[in-house]
Amino acid sequence: MRYQQSREESAAILRQALQLMSPHQAGYHPLSYAVWYEHVADLNPALTQELARLLAAENLLSDTEICRLHALHIAARDVQTFELAQQELRELIGKTEQDTLDAGATVQRFSDCLEDARERLSGPDGSASAARVICDVLERAALVQSTLRSLQEQLARQRDEVATVMERLERAQIEPLRDPLTGLNNLYGFKRAVEARKDPQDLTEVAFLAVDIDYFKRINDTHGHVIGDKVLKRVAEILSEQLTSEDVAARVGGDEFMVFMPGGTLAAAAALAEKIRGCVQRTLIVRADGTQFAGEVTLSIGAATGRPGDTIESLRHNADVALYGAKAAGRNRVVLAHDRAPS
Repeated sequence: MRYQQSREESAAILRQALQLMSPHQAGYHPLSYAVWYEHVADLNPALTQELARLLAAENLLSDTEICRLHALHIAARDVQTFELAQQELRELIGKTEQDTLDAGATVQRFSDCLEDARERLSGPDGSASAARVICDVLERAALVQSTLRSLQEQLARQRDEVATVMERLERAQIEPLRDPLTGLNNLYGFKRAVEARKDPQDLTEVAFLAVDIDYFKRINDTHGHVIGDKVLKRVAEILSEQLTSEDVAARVGGDEFMVFMPGGTLAAAAALAEKIRGCVQRTLIVRADGTQFAGEVTLSIGAATGRPGDTIESLRHNADVALYGAKAAGRNRVVLAHDRAPS
């Protein structure tokens, strides 16, 4: 989005945004600036409404929360703008090509009519002078056809160039949907992928995993964020390695991951979760100097399957409850939603 405020207006907005940012836990980084700038400038009503709700609850916003707000209310809007521009571009190219084809067909019909007239006028009753005139017109029509063919070839080349540009746009469009550290979907990308299913409302044959790295803060505090990032990336790699092309994985918080499995039973979800848990527990994280990271990395995982009437939010809630059960039972384990005691 291009902001229209003047330099003086922008400076005033930023001063106010900085004042609003200072009490919170999130860093002074570009995502924070964008969130608070759009809020102060009253450019994003949905963002302002959610911020008002969070602030009314006296929540101190973390980097995770700021990233979530940015993804949902700013990056998502920019993605939709990209998609609209792409669609308009496709329609324009398609219309231009069709107009050219229609023009070529019209000229061809004109040429055919003139050819027929020339044959008739060249007969015993025809006029030689009229035939010569028509011959001249036919030559001009042939020139027009040649020009149109060149135009069609040029449009074909331009279409290829536009396709290349659109590929770049699509790559740029994907970035707001991805977690930059792990390459997995972020929360917004996860929701987009789920909504893109043929029948996104039917979750009766869908499994859901809520995945959390055990004692991740301790890993960061003890071994530093470089090692912490390596742990996050390795967990993401294992998820990607174990999932099918139909499954959707996402990093939705600091050390929180989600997996969406279309057509997955609870037994299949449990088997996959246990496989993922075991792979992570066996993983080795190495420092830059080649020394091994001292400490076991484990996961707690909650698994749930959709039931009639479930939404993605209720399915995620059920998996989260199972995840809390795994943590309460000692961590480094998989708990199924139906295993928990009824509330």
